[in-house]
Amino acid sequence: MNLKSGRVEQFEQFSQFKDLQEFNAHLEKWLSVHKDKFSKGELAGLKRLVRFAAKIPGVSNAKIGTVLKAIHEEYNGNGISRSTFKRMIAKAAEIGIFTVHETERKNGSQSSN
Repeated sequence: MNLKSGRVEQFEQFSQFKDLQEFNAHLEKWLSVHKDKFSKGELAGLKRLVRFAAKIPGVSNAKIGTVLKAIHEEYNGNGISRSTFKRMIAKAAEIGIFTVHETERKNGSQSSN
């Protein structure tokens, strides 16, 4: 299924949570079980990605570059690499913490996932 990129509100059907509090509670449970599977940098990436998933609880369509920029700003230029972030995404998806959906631009090229 190829989804068209756009505003995060159009992906609301992918949220499995009734509100942000429920999302945060589930996240804490996942982290209590799986935190040791992630490096310090990967955890920083996951926690920042979670902040981008607050408008629609559990759903984010932020670009990797946007998330990495926010991490670098938060840690005064000491962020994580793109490969570290992608490794975190692969681990989290494999564990089942989240699912990645491909999106495409109007011209058919791949957009943020």
